[in-house]
Amino acid sequence: MPLFADLTRDTLEWVAALNEKPARTTIQQTTGKQRTLRADLVLLHAPAFFDFRNRRDIYFPFLGTSGDVPITPLYEYFPIGFKMLDRYLSERGHSVAIANLGTILLRQPNLDVNRLIGSIDARLIGIDLHWMVHVQGSLAIASLVKSLRPDMPIIFGGISSTYFAEELIRYPFIDMVMRGYDTLEPMHMLLKSLKTGRSSLASVPNLLRKTAEGTVQRNDFSHKPATYGVGVDWAAMPSEDASRTLPILEFLSTHNAGCANSCGWCGGSRDAFRSIYGTNQSIVRKQAEEIEREFESIRNVEGIDSFHFYSIGSYNEPRAGMERFLDHVGQTGLKSVSYEQYHLTAEPVLKRMAEANRHTTITLSPESHDLRVAKLAGRGVYTNDEMERWIDRALTLGIQGIDIWYFIGMPEQDEKSVYETVDYCERLLSLFGKKRVNPMLCPMIPFLDPASTFFERPEEHGYRVFYRTVEEHRRGMERAAPIHRINYETRWLKREDLVYVGFRAVQRLMEAKGAHGLIPPSWVRSYVSSIEDALEFTAAVHEADCITNPFERAVEIERLGDEIQKRNDALLYSGVANQAFPANREIGGRWIDELGWSQEALDSMDGDIAPGTTPEFAAR
Repeated sequence: MPLFADLTRDTLEWVAALNEKPARTTIQQTTGKQRTLRADLVLLHAPAFFDFRNRRDIYFPFLGTSGDVPITPLYEYFPIGFKMLDRYLSERGHSVAIANLGTILLRQPNLDVNRLIGSIDARLIGIDLHWMVHVQGSLAIASLVKSLRPDMPIIFGGISSTYFAEELIRYPFIDMVMRGYDTLEPMHMLLKSLKTGRSSLASVPNLLRKTAEGTVQRNDFSHKPATYGVGVDWAAMPSEDASRTLPILEFLSTHNAGCANSCGWCGGSRDAFRSIYGTNQSIVRKQAEEIEREFESIRNVEGIDSFHFYSIGSYNEPRAGMERFLDHVGQTGLKSVSYEQYHLTAEPVLKRMAEANRHTTITLSPESHDLRVAKLAGRGVYTNDEMERWIDRALTLGIQGIDIWYFIGMPEQDEKSVYETVDYCERLLSLFGKKRVNPMLCPMIPFLDPASTFFERPEEHGYRVFYRTVEEHRRGMERAAPIHRINYETRWLKREDLVYVGFRAVQRLMEAKGAHGLIPPSWVRSYVSSIEDALEFTAAVHEADCITNPFERAVEIERLGDEIQKRNDALLYSGVANQAFPANREIGGRWIDELGWSQEALDSMDGDIAPGTTPEFAAR
């Protein structure tokens, strides 16, 4: 069978269009030393959609659903594995550079990306497809890199890359896919092989690659270590402008990969982890000495008492491991700390958390106020009454705040159930609002995770999945209306409901928080107004996007083009906000804001091109 037989003619035409501009001229224009980004491995993080600048044919609505993650709808969050690779490979003699293209283009929307990519000099380009929300952007960036720099091989990695490895390797611009939850040693072996001339590529575990003849070579998927990753070196944080208002200063720690639990909607659950990686183990943990090294690097950061620390996966840690972790927290002098918890944390651990840092927040995710819905979602391990008594005790013991997450898109959750969850959130605000208890709602959009139980067996759980392949997801992300980008619906909430009901529920909750004094009235008014506008304009774009005739659909979307671009620009270039902190803050200084190039080099490539108007990314 031909290598690209499973890619449609339209897809190959899309690739050809992306690659139609000659690479030679661009490379010649960017040979100045001050602009060159040189490394053995350059890790590129793509925005969720590329090219998003000055788009008139795709609407990025005010989502109101980004929770406590300070990002835009372009999801400029890259996986923490980038930072682990940086440390591990650097210690073994390889040079590594990380460049977050989402951050770069949000900060400098007039930058010429062709010149930027043409200035890379690397043995290998790594692009993450970890979360499927990046599928369109990652593929578009990969195709652009290949067109401008065909001499540099491109490798994909991450959870979604592992799951879809066989499909990804068939794209003509992807040379390799590295599978696995811990790819540190395979990447070291790969870089060594590239430096000595590819003769030993066949011995690199977990690797899929194209041979010179164009066939796919599948190396054994055998590197599945019993431990996870290395401690991140946080000593070199992205520089922060001292004049920046409300800076976002945060560290992130992942204790482990996998999970002890199997929530049906999650692509990182116990069952999904075993399925994706072909292993019997469901959790692999960071070694104690690696956690120690990570905290040692944190203690060396200047102004550590201004940083927040977010602990991911702490609910999977055994008691002894959690005790050691809390010892480190207590010795570090952080401004504040947050822990994710699956069960209601035991009282002795609560006391230790409060002792380790007096500004400690715990995040719970019951998924629904309705215990039946919560259990069907994979939670439901405590009742509302039990949670309320626990909250009261946790606050008494010195925990500063409790964040409580509810999802929208769960089994047997209909519109009535969603609004009853809002009612219950109002009860929590009445009981605890003044004590920093913060309930939040998150419509699960745009994607249900591939490999999750509900994605794999949708019918038996009341789900319908619209997109199953990489290519279907990529095409879905290019639809003008956000409703059509959603890859699923349930028997109880259609795709339209996930947006309209979800946004209305978030709106009601924000109004309730304002009424209880948790959020300043001006912030509430701005947030609610943005949701109102998003709902009204989403309906208009969706109506146009539903036109079946492609020409008529394009004409109608173009008619809305000015309004689409106006809203996109206002959303993307005004900063970042979320439910936890619904006020815009400037982009920059976050741990994810790795620019790769110097600011001087980026400035030298700014102002050269009208964003979103290059021929290879014209609307089609």
